[in-house]
Amino acid sequence: MTLASSRIATVVALCVSAVAAVLAIAIDLVVLPSHPQPPLSSGWSGVLPGVAMLVPGCLLLWRLPWHPIAVVLAGFGTLWVLDGLASAAVNLAWYTDRGAWWAVPAMWFFGRLGSVLILPIQLLLLLFPDGRLRPGGWRAASVVAIVLGLVMPFAFLFAPDAALVADDPGRAALLEAFDPVQPTLPLPDAAWAAILALAPACLAASLVLSLVVCVSRRVDAGPEERAQLRWLVWSGVVFIGALAIFPLVPTGVVDLLLALTIGLISASVVIAVTRYRLYAIDRLLSWTLVYAVLIGAIIAVDVLVVLVVGSAIDDRAAMLLAVVAVTVAYAPLRGRLFALASRLVSGRRGDPYGVVSSLGERLEAAGGTDEQLGALAAAVAEAFGSRYVRVELDRPDGEPLAAATGAPAPGPVELPIDRGGVVIGRILMEPGRRPVVSTRDQRLLGDLVRLAAAAILEGELRRELQAIRERLVLAREEERSRLRRELHDGLGPLLGGTKLRLETARNLATRDPDRSLALLDAAIEDQSEVIGEIRRIVHDLRPPALDDLGLVRALEQQAARLAGGGLAVEVSGEVPPGLPPAVEVAAYRIASEALANVRRHSSAAHASVHLGHDERMLRLEVHDDGTGIPADAVGGVGLRSLRERAQELGGVLEIEDADGGGTVIRAALPLAHDSAVRRPDAAPETRPDTPVEANADA
Repeated sequence: MTLASSRIATVVALCVSAVAAVLAIAIDLVVLPSHPQPPLSSGWSGVLPGVAMLVPGCLLLWRLPWHPIAVVLAGFGTLWVLDGLASAAVNLAWYTDRGAWWAVPAMWFFGRLGSVLILPIQLLLLLFPDGRLRPGGWRAASVVAIVLGLVMPFAFLFAPDAALVADDPGRAALLEAFDPVQPTLPLPDAAWAAILALAPACLAASLVLSLVVCVSRRVDAGPEERAQLRWLVWSGVVFIGALAIFPLVPTGVVDLLLALTIGLISASVVIAVTRYRLYAIDRLLSWTLVYAVLIGAIIAVDVLVVLVVGSAIDDRAAMLLAVVAVTVAYAPLRGRLFALASRLVSGRRGDPYGVVSSLGERLEAAGGTDEQLGALAAAVAEAFGSRYVRVELDRPDGEPLAAATGAPAPGPVELPIDRGGVVIGRILMEPGRRPVVSTRDQRLLGDLVRLAAAAILEGELRRELQAIRERLVLAREEERSRLRRELHDGLGPLLGGTKLRLETARNLATRDPDRSLALLDAAIEDQSEVIGEIRRIVHDLRPPALDDLGLVRALEQQAARLAGGGLAVEVSGEVPPGLPPAVEVAAYRIASEALANVRRHSSAAHASVHLGHDERMLRLEVHDDGTGIPADAVGGVGLRSLRERAQELGGVLEIEDADGGGTVIRAALPLAHDSAVRRPDAAPETRPDTPVEANADA
């Protein structure tokens, strides 16, 4: 079956149906003005449901070659239109010429073949959305539903006239005038009577069983298929409900309801198959539940009034009393019922302001990030009717924070938490009674995520700021203690010793000049040691090589000191001009500490340091081919200090095993800081990949 043949069939169905519809309406215009109550249904009663099925069926058949759903809609839509022409033709022959050649085949088509026209409803419910019957035990149930749906067509196609007249004496005149002589099955009259009596019940059971099979598809369906099935299930319920009241209303109302409900099913199929995301059905579902309850309440009030007071007062007064009771109760009951139905169908998403306001109150009352994540999870679960929601917040320094509500469910939907273009976490949720598909749903979820992300990020920043303050105070005090020790234990004694030598040399200058000169020479040597100690202290504060040589050359110098003993180190890359001093020092310290660890622990033969940058980050990578970090190794002070140096600038540092052995340390340090002091005269540093080798004595 090709696309071309499918489109040819579409054109043929449209042409045949268009001609039949025009003829049916034309005959109605001739017959109905003078005979408003014809013996059969008017032609429009078949044309309307036929067009309702044919148009979407042809649209699908044109786009989806020979898809079973499209074939059912287009094929049975054409039959409905032809059935309308047949009924109109019989009406015309009844009043104008009962011997007309078209009357007998038209009567056969309408009275006997027309009994199959309800079958497409069962087929749509059983085949939708993929065009195949459900496997396993549901396939057997589907076959049973189809067989039950064929009981009525079987009876009307093969029963003798006598059996049809016995089932409904109103058919006698039409069958006598127009029914052709046709072969029938030789069954006893009692058998035909039983089959015809059971046919309506079989039809109802077929429809209900088909609806059950359709609903069962939702159990293991994905969010998209559930959204598709929701439309058809709703329209199927409406059709079956309308079918139940057909015996209670006039023929004209039956024809109109049949056209409307079949059109509703056809429209549901088209929406679900094509662009279901552009339409929202939840409010419609809510209103359906509301009005079903209201109609039931109205009927209950009518019956109660009639039973209680109908015998005591006039019937018209009883009816008036019933109308007043319904009017008084309707307005407040309608709003409450709609709110309840909407809550059952959609969760609280129907009241987005209430959901956002509730989340805001919960976030304000939350005591920390964990409680805020729990508040967001609860708000999402309540808004979208989900039984399981888990919210995760990423942290650069460890496992993500997480909070969940409900029991974990298989196959949750993952939705990112975005803040300023950066994904800071995710929401894992069970789709619930209805998945998040509509534009309104997406907006509500976005509002919830933005509100919670702002509050959570504020709390995290506040926590990080407090931790940074504490680290700064601790680092300041540690640095003060270190400087005090350096000055007191190192530089102080040296200066004190120099002072004593100078005083002794002064005292001996006149009495023993030679000894005085010797003491002066010793003081000069001590002074050289003092200068070296001062330089060492200054170097610990900020390496002078950074100011003299720049970051790349300073790292080359440091690599030359650490190389040797079988270890070769190369430094490559470039840094941007005007590198902030804090970033420069952090990169130098991280690389120096990493290379020191390589030399002490890795037994590596080769190590490399590479510098790069983009508009936002300075990127540093230290790679070695050593033994790597053991899996059971406990992180020491050195690795912790590497991370802290990166994090105190707002950067990140990763330590991982390298491909082929060894370790890779990657650091990303932000370049843009308002408070950073840059060196405007600095030029970009670029060095080729130059290995630096030295021996242990270099």
